Amino acid sequence: MENDELDKVIKAAEQGDAIAQYNLGTMYDYGDDVEQSDGAAEKWYTLAADQGNADAQYNLGVMNDEEQGVLKNNKTAFKWYSLAANQGHCDAQFNLAIMYFQGDDVLEDHKTAAKWFTLAAEQGEAKAQYNLGLMYHEGKVFPKDGTTAIKWFTLAADQDDSNAQFYLGDIYA
Repeated sequence: MENDELDKVIKAAEQGDAIAQYNLGTMYDYGDDVEQSDGAAEKWYTLAADQGNADAQYNLGVMNDEEQGVLKNNKTAFKWYSLAANQGHCDAQFNLAIMYFQGDDVLEDHKTAAKWFTLAAEQGEAKAQYNLGLMYHEGKVFPKDGTTAIKWFTLAADQDDSNAQFYLGDIYA
């Protein structure tokens, strides 16, 4: 990116444009055309997230979940994932499902996890499809349903999910 273009992004971000703030956060997050800075990334993501930018909310969730430039904070990660997931952000829905499934600073709730897995799986998220397949295969959250398990495993396997491929092979064997 040329300096003139970068200056325009910075100016728009400073004037409160949420998309520019998100883009600037991403640039700092990855060190694209600026020096990498987790602190600057968090600053710009937060400004965009506070305006409802789902991608920025998701990225803040990841930063807090994976201790990227901030101290690990599952409660804050949960907050940001929830906001993004409720806007239909597929990856946030998947990560929120994992938090509910594992009980990461939230009450372990497999039915709520299944809801979020389903929403992500319906958008094509292979890991969510695999997890739903497993839930139907094992009958721990839903009644055992081999046909539905195969459906979800197949969708995930078609995206090269090796776990889903293994289960499909096991089922057909």
